[in-house]
Amino acid sequence: MPSPKDNELLATLTEAELDELATFLESDAAPIQSMDISMLHGFLTAQLVGPEELAPDSWFGLVWGEHGEKPEWESRAQQEHIEGLILRLYNHLTDELNAEPPSFTPMVYLDQERNLDIVQQWCYGFMLGTSLNQRGWQPMMDDEEAVQLISPILDCADEDARNQAQAAGEDLAKFEHNLAAALPEVIPTIREYWQEQTEVRASRPGRGNRTRH
Repeated sequence: MPSPKDNELLATLTEAELDELATFLESDAAPIQSMDISMLHGFLTAQLVGPEELAPDSWFGLVWGEHGEKPEWESRAQQEHIEGLILRLYNHLTDELNAEPPSFTPMVYLDQERNLDIVQQWCYGFMLGTSLNQRGWQPMMDDEEAVQLISPILDCADEDARNQAQAAGEDLAKFEHNLAAALPEVIPTIREYWQEQTEVRASRPGRGNRTRH
């Protein structure tokens, strides 16, 4: 039976709580290298749709930076609260991806002047998430068909690719907007790819896991 603490982590995040988390991530109390809310959303998404789901202990510290940075907590209670919001966002994403049909929506910014979605930070987060398991993600990178699912995300996050596209006359703002519109379909498809790969591996003889429960 879930404990009261477990039940709390499964509770749906409210808009006010998302705003609170977003504000903290960009506050002076958070390290300067901390992810913002869009980058965090992309990062968590990568953990949930990839070749294997890594334990939170292996990635949680990267939320605050890649060099062991830590927030300046006011109290232990504040730390538990903010960390709880991050885990609840992770659980909320899990629920979206498990829904039938999936109800995944990327958390991105809006260029209000042009009314276009800004997805670069989300893509930064997603690609950072894949970098934690480069070997695991490699089969998708080597698959000529499957890589087309992830290559726009990679290109959006890569400055060289962006510069080349801009030099070729591409409107990067419209590219990002179109990518944001495609992600609700692309992300579940990436997840399905890895689920199928897992099923194929499990069905091969000699793996010691022929019986599935």
